[in-house]
Amino acid sequence: MKKQTALIIGLSAGGISVAAGLLAGVGYLPVWAAELLAVVAFPVFVIFIALWWNAKSGEEDIPFIGY
Repeated sequence: MKKQTALIIGLSAGGISVAAGLLAGVGYLPVWAAELLAVVAFPVFVIFIALWWNAKSGEEDIPFIGY
């Protein structure tokens, strides 16, 4: 996975969480649905932003760290 791909996925997950919160605040989305979206999207946001942070610039992929 490239550094730019990890950033796009991470920011997309963060955007989904923010949009869900705003839509619930305005009344277009039930609060329980916004909470569900936030619970699912937040770990994706954290993982992919961490992958972006640790990736090197260039053509290399993110190295496999192991278990």
